Amino acid sequence: MRAKEIKNLAEDLRENYNTRNPFELADKFGIKVLISKVLPADKKAYTIKSDNYPTIIIVNGRYEYKSQMVLCAHELGHALLHSDAVNNFAVTSKNAFKNVEYEANLFAVSLLFDEEDFNIKMLNMSNYLLKQVLDYNIEEK
Repeated sequence: MRAKEIKNLAEDLRENYNTRNPFELADKFGIKVLISKVLPADKKAYTIKSDNYPTIIIVNGRYEYKSQMVLCAHELGHALLHSDAVNNFAVTSKNAFKNVEYEANLFAVSLLFDEEDFNIKMLNMSNYLLKQVLDYNIEEK
């Protein structure tokens, strides 16, 4: 059931704010997005959440704008869906069984794409397939 709620949230945000742009949506929620040109290429993006401070999404500036949109959408998913006060949502032993990456991937795909863009329903996509859709749209400058 959580997957359907995540998909609906992304679609509702698109409709209510009349945008698919994750940078604009982050701003609406008071989430600061920084583009960093000093991150190594293998560090694409991450989210910093800490009690009593605004949430920050850092996106690697070495990627094309379209790629930055994809990376920001994924991180926005973490920022909105996951309340753990951690600074990196990489798969760890702590979160491996919480589906945090699947949820962020589903959110990003649901925000950026329409169901009609695929020959499979988004809710039927595995995390592997969701990640492939996002990765296909990420490239360095």
